[in-house]
Amino acid sequence: MPNHHLTTRTAKISLEKEGYLKISILPGSVIDTEDALDNLLVIKNLSEGKKMLKLVDARGKWSITSGAKKVSKKNTSPENTIARAYIIDSFLTKVMFNFIRSFNKPRVPEDFFNNEKEAVDWLLSNKKNQNKHQEHS
Repeated sequence: MPNHHLTTRTAKISLEKEGYLKISILPGSVIDTEDALDNLLVIKNLSEGKKMLKLVDARGKWSITSGAKKVSKKNTSPENTIARAYIIDSFLTKVMFNFIRSFNKPRVPEDFFNNEKEAVDWLLSNKKNQNKHQEHS
């Protein structure tokens, strides 16, 4: 799988050779509804509508509007996500994500990491688990 990437006003989104989508939020971004829609379209394009593993690099200072949070929930659907890992660099970022999650319990496996390699290893293990589950179905 080739390594493709596109950059929007607020994120660099890439399809990594290991088969997962990496969404890196650009430092200083203020993600509004239009940005969230733009990011979703790029994700849909790169994933070709397939169910994907998603790595969200949420390190650095950035913010998201309430309208954009609602739009971004579409990216958490089990129809288009196998599992999601977040790379974070602060306790406050984790608190923010946990607050957002408190309104909607995750419908796919997700976890938080301070280390990118650990996050990728966890994601890839979820892909293996899904493949085993499909073999037994």
